[in-house]
Amino acid sequence: MSKRKAINQLLEDSDSNTKIQEYSEEEEGVNNNKTKKKATFELDSDLHTQLKIYAARQNKKMVDVVEEALKEYMKD
Repeated sequence: MSKRKAINQLLEDSDSNTKIQEYSEEEEGVNNNKTKKKATFELDSDLHTQLKIYAARQNKKMVDVVEEALKEYMKD
């Protein structure tokens, strides 16, 4: 099965698509006062697909998953 079909099937099998659209930073307790910087980088295609599926299953934005993972990885 292609990656695109796998992602589409995942989104069709659950209400993730609707939940993603309804995502609210206020509901998640995100501090909107923090200054953000844009980072542009390339990811391995398979890793990107895994990230996208994981984020959809968790009802989170991909950037939020990456931010959480980086914070955890960089703890002392």
